[in-house]
Amino acid sequence: MKKRSTVSLLNLKNRLPDSGSYPLVKKSGWIFILLILSAAGYGQYQDARLWASLSIRYEPNKKWKISLEEEARFFDNISRLNNINSELTIDYQISKLFNGGILYRFISNQNTGGNFDFNHRFGVYLGVQKKYGDWSCSIKTAFQKTYPEYVHSREWYIPENYVRVLAEVSRDLKNKKTEPYANIEFWYRIQTGDQAFVDQYRFTIGIKHKLNKINRLDFYYRIQQELQVKNPLTAHIIGVGYRFIVR
Repeated sequence: MKKRSTVSLLNLKNRLPDSGSYPLVKKSGWIFILLILSAAGYGQYQDARLWASLSIRYEPNKKWKISLEEEARFFDNISRLNNINSELTIDYQISKLFNGGILYRFISNQNTGGNFDFNHRFGVYLGVQKKYGDWSCSIKTAFQKTYPEYVHSREWYIPENYVRVLAEVSRDLKNKKTEPYANIEFWYRIQTGDQAFVDQYRFTIGIKHKLNKINRLDFYYRIQQELQVKNPLTAHIIGVGYRFIVR
């Protein structure tokens, strides 16, 4: 009897997962989800929004990626158009770990009168990504300058300057076509003469899916939370994206 008990315990021990053998990223996804749920009711004002995008990406080789994206954003419980974004991005794979790039975004914001105000955004970014089996961790830091129309400072526009930091955890499923992911992003505002501060953050959970070699889909739920304002807004965003790849 003692011998059978010993064997059973040994078999049970072999079946249990060794927590030391699993990378930390396997627990990070749950942390992101808990953070999202805890933030959902923070803002005094709540709004449901829809972001829909269509993009094409040209990959001449394994190093370079050139993307053009059109995006429409709806707000006020998805009843009104908020803005339309047209973005050009050029990305370069520096090494297995690092990538960097530049971007330009033309922003058309619809005002209360139904007309559009046009903004121009310029940005540069650097990212690092590391894979642990089917899991992947990445951090991306970007610096952007947005020039609002009709805001002048003598000879030039007054830009809004931000440093944005995004950390993401994702996993490739066994079919190698579907990739669930979760990320968190902080917007760090830098203005001349003012103290820098974080004025919003975003929590996102989503799924990317490869239809085939050239067609991609992206579905996500995002919470965008305002900070450092009297009446902070919590935006609940449903995102839908399609990408066509040219090689």
